[in-house]
Amino acid sequence: MCRLLNVLLALLSRFLFAVHGVVTVWRVVAVKGEPLYWLLLTGVALLGVEMAVTLKCTRNAEWKW
Repeated sequence: MCRLLNVLLALLSRFLFAVHGVVTVWRVVAVKGEPLYWLLLTGVALLGVEMAVTLKCTRNAEWKW
């Protein structure tokens, strides 16, 4: 049960961070009028890779710092 809660919290935090990133890039594109800024979303896409590695390699779904 605790593992499931940790995974859900990890998913939620990354989802909120990704939404923030998408909205931020969308606003920059809207203000600047330059669609090249959409490339900034590659960092948000890599967030999914980081999440997969973290969930696979750690016991409680987060790294200990």
